[in-house]
Amino acid sequence: MSLTIRFQFIGKFALLCAVLFTAACGKPLEYQLTTKVNPSGIAPLTAQINIMADQPCTVAIEVEGKSPMVQAFDTKSNELYVPVVGLYPNRTNQVKVTLTYDGGQAEEVVEITTDPLPASFPSIEIDKINRKKMEPGMHLCDLHFANDGVFYSYPMIFDDQGEVRWYLDLSFFQDIMWPIQRLSDGVLLVVGKNEIYEFDMMGKAIKRTVLSEKLRLHHEVLELPGGQLLIPVDHADARIQIDGELYRAFNDMMLLFDRKATKVVRYWDLSRFLDVDRGNINFMTQSDWIHLNGLAFDPSDSTIIASCKNQGVIKIHWKDEVNWSQQLEWIMAPKLNWKKTGRFEDGFNPNSFLLTAVNSEGVPYPDSVQLGYVSPEDFDFPWGQHAPELLDNGNLLMFDNGFARNYTNPNFYSRAVEYKIDEENRTVQQVWQYGKERGDEFFSTLISDVDKLPNTGNILITSGHIKGNSKITEVTYPEGEEVFEATLTFKTLNGTGAFEWGQLDVLYRSERFELRY
Repeated sequence: MSLTIRFQFIGKFALLCAVLFTAACGKPLEYQLTTKVNPSGIAPLTAQINIMADQPCTVAIEVEGKSPMVQAFDTKSNELYVPVVGLYPNRTNQVKVTLTYDGGQAEEVVEITTDPLPASFPSIEIDKINRKKMEPGMHLCDLHFANDGVFYSYPMIFDDQGEVRWYLDLSFFQDIMWPIQRLSDGVLLVVGKNEIYEFDMMGKAIKRTVLSEKLRLHHEVLELPGGQLLIPVDHADARIQIDGELYRAFNDMMLLFDRKATKVVRYWDLSRFLDVDRGNINFMTQSDWIHLNGLAFDPSDSTIIASCKNQGVIKIHWKDEVNWSQQLEWIMAPKLNWKKTGRFEDGFNPNSFLLTAVNSEGVPYPDSVQLGYVSPEDFDFPWGQHAPELLDNGNLLMFDNGFARNYTNPNFYSRAVEYKIDEENRTVQQVWQYGKERGDEFFSTLISDVDKLPNTGNILITSGHIKGNSKITEVTYPEGEEVFEATLTFKTLNGTGAFEWGQLDVLYRSERFELRY
């Protein structure tokens, strides 16, 4: 082959490769990006990026910062509407957008400017953090700000630097909306008055359900394994009789709500199981005799565990509406002053259902402990408790506020506490606690929360209101090593600060939360 012919062959081969490469890679992507901050109007740290491209593509985004927010979306299209969550407040955020198409990738940094946080938001100080031992995720807070007798709700999420990265402005409800939680299908759920609301992370309303005007939903929603909701309620027609006089009764019923069918399936009347006249730890009003504030469900035997703040904790079976005494499994509370159950004191005697407190060797404590007058070092009943949670080992975890402890409050402490219950012998043993040793600095007489975390097995504790602030603490289990703590200091700009409804800011609950759309 001559040198000239050889060069011609090489040139044609190179040209052919260039053509094939161009065909394989395709032409560069042409696109346009536009952004809209807070498209729902109630989620100021979100935005939507609209992408119009001449070729189908997928997108990934990153909100840049010390705790970057990265999310990729599988949808491939010429038109993409990309939700952005996790923006920083009061700054121009740098959001990297990566478009992937058949010919390659295109990147662009978009600037998105956000407004400052509302003035009422608390300051957040990270007191302790050990990310290697912590549960993954950011920190979701169920915040409620006083407005001179009512609460306005602002659920929010902050990161490991104490920066708020997401919140919903629910103040347009003009009332408290709680608790905020993500259901198994990804929907954000809140309830208030007689309404159930479902949102997405952008603050877009997905569904609103209005129940009877005679109902008021009371700060707990428990999602059951089948997706139905168990909710404590206040019924306007509920009455109780005490010493021959009738009183309006508050917060002493619960209902089962079917989300798919959008209807109430069933009611439970908790006065059938307890003594409405027992006022030993009810220092509020006779009407609020029980104050049902938390629920747990045991799928192994279809039972419900109910936290009754002003009485104790009870366990009831799902069915058997004929003989209510057979529906009651046990009562965990001091044994002082229990008489007949029923709205009109016409039920059964519940004393045989009261759990007997025992030590680690199964030996009952003396009567002074059983009656609630004394609390030994290794046991105490829950007083004014919140947030019961059934653990995998069958034990019961809850936040023991310490409200009216030993009837006179000689010791001011709150704690997370775990109990082992022997249902056959009706005994209760305390097996773990955290918080008592911190005394007054951890004492919250109202609200609060505790959760066993799914990945690490750590315990996340929310002491919801401690003299104007709250603490979120994560400890290892069972060692009790503190691996995270944040202090939220409230401002209470629109309340008196008095211990009255709607007069002081509060943190109801917190969760470890994956911030994503």
